[in-house]
Amino acid sequence: CIRDRDGVQRLVDIEKKLAEGKGRGYERWATMHNLKQMAATLNVYQEYGFTSPEQLEAAVDTAYQEMRQTSGELKALETKLQGKKKLQRQVLAYAQTKAARDGLRAQKSEKARAAYRQAHESDFIIADAAARYFREHGITKLPTYKSLQAEIEQLTAEKNAHYNEYREKKARVKELHTVKSNLSQILQGEKDREKKHEHER
Repeated sequence: CIRDRDGVQRLVDIEKKLAEGKGRGYERWATMHNLKQMAATLNVYQEYGFTSPEQLEAAVDTAYQEMRQTSGELKALETKLQGKKKLQRQVLAYAQTKAARDGLRAQKSEKARAAYRQAHESDFIIADAAARYFREHGITKLPTYKSLQAEIEQLTAEKNAHYNEYREKKARVKELHTVKSNLSQILQGEKDREKKHEHER
């Protein structure tokens, strides 16, 4: 999990910002910002126990894959949850048309059934739509509203746990990406300084 600390921020490209018209005040702020972020970057790098940029690269890839996997699991849970909620709505709608359906069975003649059905048309539109939904989803025995509610609550708890896990993994990916980007800039800066010293000799 992400350690309890202020997040590492990206280093600022001071020369680029000055070329865009930023002033000396910004340069002073950015210099201090970069020094703090360099220290934070190296601190995080050491806390994770990395000993090479290649190890960091591998950790970024692993963290990204773990985040993608958790994201996929979260989406699957959300889809399942939406399906259960829709089924619950159809079960409730179908249950609410019971009186009309029972009334239709009580009619003795075809003419009486047709008249009854017309008089309760909205109930039968709802009942027919629900029955069609059950057929399309291969549901032969209707679950109770209460059992569906228990499943929905369980899936919601799982979804919330997965969401918290996803947020942690996303924060880890962001942190490692920032450390990787900063470290790359720090190493490049060192190479540039070495080249400059060689030319000055």
